[in-house]
Amino acid sequence: MSDLTVTENKKSVLRSPYFVMVVLMLGVFMTSLDSFIVSPALPIMVGDLNTSFALVAWSITIFFLLYTAVMPLGGKLSDVFGRKRIYIAGVAIFTIGSLLCSLSWNIYSLIFFRAIQAIGGGLVQPAALSTMNNSAPEDKRGKTMGVLMSMAAVAMVVGPNLGGYFVQHFGWRTVFYINLPIGVLSILLALMFTESYGETKQHIDVIGSGLLVSTLAALLLGLVRLETLPFSDITVFPLIAASVLLAILLVSYEKRTQNPILNIPLLIRGDILSLNLAYMLLSGSLTLIIIYIPSFAQVVLHLNVQDSGTILTPLSVVLMISAVLGGILIDKFGAKPILMISSLATGAAIFGVSLYVSDSLSLAIILALLGLSLGLGLGAFQIIMMSYMPESEKATGSGILGTFENIGGSVGSVIGAFFLADAAKKAITLNQAFSNIFWAGAIIAIIATVLVAYLTIQDYRKANTLKIVSPD
Repeated sequence: MSDLTVTENKKSVLRSPYFVMVVLMLGVFMTSLDSFIVSPALPIMVGDLNTSFALVAWSITIFFLLYTAVMPLGGKLSDVFGRKRIYIAGVAIFTIGSLLCSLSWNIYSLIFFRAIQAIGGGLVQPAALSTMNNSAPEDKRGKTMGVLMSMAAVAMVVGPNLGGYFVQHFGWRTVFYINLPIGVLSILLALMFTESYGETKQHIDVIGSGLLVSTLAALLLGLVRLETLPFSDITVFPLIAASVLLAILLVSYEKRTQNPILNIPLLIRGDILSLNLAYMLLSGSLTLIIIYIPSFAQVVLHLNVQDSGTILTPLSVVLMISAVLGGILIDKFGAKPILMISSLATGAAIFGVSLYVSDSLSLAIILALLGLSLGLGLGAFQIIMMSYMPESEKATGSGILGTFENIGGSVGSVIGAFFLADAAKKAITLNQAFSNIFWAGAIIAIIATVLVAYLTIQDYRKANTLKIVSPD
């Protein structure tokens, strides 16, 4: 084989959307994993860093807050300065933050370094998704986007189990060490990508970005506090009120400025708003299920701690497989029909958790069905969102969709905390609390399905209108 042929084959591999997908999977999985892998280490950190559990919990809270708040800005930066460039910058910041976290000498240094990690993570996801959308041809976009999107869901399930293993056998600092080789490898491979942009002539809306980050930070922090405190508490109500006031200022400012970080007229359009709300509600519903299933398995089904953690394995394994299948179906039949089927099946599976779980076997079967239904439509949200956005704002749209997803997760955890608080007060039993949590998740999933149905019907009406007005 000639040197020219070898060179051409190498270039062909590097241009392949599957090569791009695998590299981006590394970054998305790594940054998503750190939202969950630290949880098993918290009790050990309390003693090792000579602090309280409340302060250690802030290492998770600050990561989640900044990770969510930075996403829309990360999307805009990707559109303006280059998606490859911002992806690499995000992975580098996250990797450096991981190294610093492993070197933390007290709880305050750990919280600060987790904030650095979160900023990097908030840059990675929108840059990765828009890079994938740009790299994959239309007939492969569903498959590649579905697999990439599944990484966050898999990380949610794998994180606590992986974290528990590393903490038990190697110490809590190793949950940060594992990011270093992944991050370096991801950067080296991403350097081979072709750069892509949105609109390079745009400027960064600094004031709008500051208002957006402040709004989301106040809202999410208020929701976190609301998990354990009443709405009237002095540390809760002012935060929620501040988020509302900041949101009003943000919308008012964004309507008047050029090149805003949020295109308000576009985002309040019926189809875009419905899509984002549906994703937010679905995220909230899944949070209610996934976060509280291990506790439910221990308290109600009487599984031991290790088995209660592995009970989510069927969901993650099936989800990975169905994400590929869903992507193939999306490429063949379109994103909206597959999303409609996925949403209906996901709602049915969540109702199944509420109605038909009586032992570990029935729970594993229903969780496998949930993974199947969820994986089918996982990439559809991103594909549809990017189809709505102009070329210059595709990464921005991805960041906004991710922000709605994380807000939904926050609201879901708050709803679950309310029911468990009632059980703690002896107002209801723990069994009733878990039943209420799963019923709430099912109802929220149905509302999300209604919004997806609205999108599908609108698409059908537009298609029929075009047929009527088009000449024979």
